[in-house]
Amino acid sequence: MSNRYDVNIAGYTLTVKTDRSADHMARLSELLNERVREVQKSGVTSNYLNVVMLAAMKLADEVLELRGKQDEEKKLLEQRSRELLNALDSALK
Repeated sequence: MSNRYDVNIAGYTLTVKTDRSADHMARLSELLNERVREVQKSGVTSNYLNVVMLAAMKLADEVLELRGKQDEEKKLLEQRSRELLNALDSALK
């Protein structure tokens, strides 16, 4: 079941159809607007499209960094699980 929400990104209203909650959409738009303000403050560009694209790139960078950390943690947990299983196997023999 999809809902429609009007979100405001950098002063422009966008209607979004999604299964996400209103709270989620509000948090999402606020996060994107934070990054837009960061780019605007840096003065790199005043072009609206460039500002929004740079803000999206900042968010994508954060996502990739977090995914990398998550993958590292997953590998460590898998390794530790194998070590524990091997220790249990050895103890039961």
